[in-house]
Amino acid sequence: MQCPNPEHAGSRVKLDGTYGKPGHRRQRYACLPGGGGKPHVFTELLPREESWHSSCEHCERQLERREGPKAPRHYQFVARGIAEALQAVGAGSTYMRASRVTRDRARRFRCDTETGELRESSHGQLLADWVEVFAPVVFQPFRPTAWPTQGSLLLDHLPFRVRALDPSGRRIPAGKVAFDVFCGVGFVAGKPKLWLTEAFTSANPANWSAFLGSLPGYPERIVCDGHGGMLAAIEARWPKAELHQCEWHLQHALDRLLAKEARSNADGDLHEVREYAESALVGPSSWHRFVRAAKVAENESLDRWIAVNQGTIETQFARRALTPHRALDMPLTTAALDQITRPISAALYPRRYALKNRERLNRLLMLLQLHINGDDDVQAYARAIRLHLEANGGRPLAHRRALTDPLNSPSLR
Repeated sequence: MQCPNPEHAGSRVKLDGTYGKPGHRRQRYACLPGGGGKPHVFTELLPREESWHSSCEHCERQLERREGPKAPRHYQFVARGIAEALQAVGAGSTYMRASRVTRDRARRFRCDTETGELRESSHGQLLADWVEVFAPVVFQPFRPTAWPTQGSLLLDHLPFRVRALDPSGRRIPAGKVAFDVFCGVGFVAGKPKLWLTEAFTSANPANWSAFLGSLPGYPERIVCDGHGGMLAAIEARWPKAELHQCEWHLQHALDRLLAKEARSNADGDLHEVREYAESALVGPSSWHRFVRAAKVAENESLDRWIAVNQGTIETQFARRALTPHRALDMPLTTAALDQITRPISAALYPRRYALKNRERLNRLLMLLQLHINGDDDVQAYARAIRLHLEANGGRPLAHRRALTDPLNSPSLR
């Protein structure tokens, strides 16, 4: 141990007792400078909390009591405890549950002043503050620097709906979209990787432009659905990129249209058309057979759908012929994105009514992205937190609860 005062370099340092409550005591040191300097007391930049065990399971050696885990200055919880809590939240745990588990593991429940009994609080503000302050810190080593320039970039958005009433006070059956989470998935060594996630108030072209412009780079191939706002933003930013509309979404839209027409036109014979529609996007021959059957049926809505999508579908068939043996990073659908983003839907959907602050939600999305990509390692999190604290005088650079919205003006809805 060395004195932090550079003028006392080479001075004698000795142990000088501890401070704090039993079970959470932290070591204090005394500096005895040579040459008649005045002795003084100091603590480490990141003070170590006393060890609860005589040995360390990670480094496999015996420990002194003063060799416990490091903690931020003036924080009750150690860096490793913060890292474990952030990992739990990224894995889908709620703020309330993660806060309770964290307090229990750290033995930081408060006691009743009169009875001395523990107050086992389940309030989630502890984790909400940590996500705000430390999520960017642990995400920084894994933050993407540019969009992928090779393979495919899959784009889609996840709408989160809530109950809503129309102007007359009647309930809207499908509710309304409270917010959307935009997602981009790239490929690394042929495997899908969640590249970027961000929450927006709606999926309009301006928000899609902001999402696509948040990183540099020019993808060579983009796979997405037919959302108008997304397509407009892609055309404006990356006009030369190969655009492939998700064939699953095209097939799904066709199936829904035919089902609707079958219900509304009971007298129309669409049986043969629906049979051919099941394999319409398998290849050019199946597509042409379906188109011929659709012309015979003379259904106005179906003819309009074919007129709008025929050019896109036939162009994509032509591209398939040029690459008969497709690589893993050249998919025909956004199925990989749908699969990889399921944990986001599972974690946010039960909390969709409470999530109203956009920037706080984006920091939660950072942790979910790290978990999905398999980068949520407690050791890496704790190391990043310690390095950040050491670079900023032992305290986090950001202040908790700085990301607040004005009263009655939530940034998401």
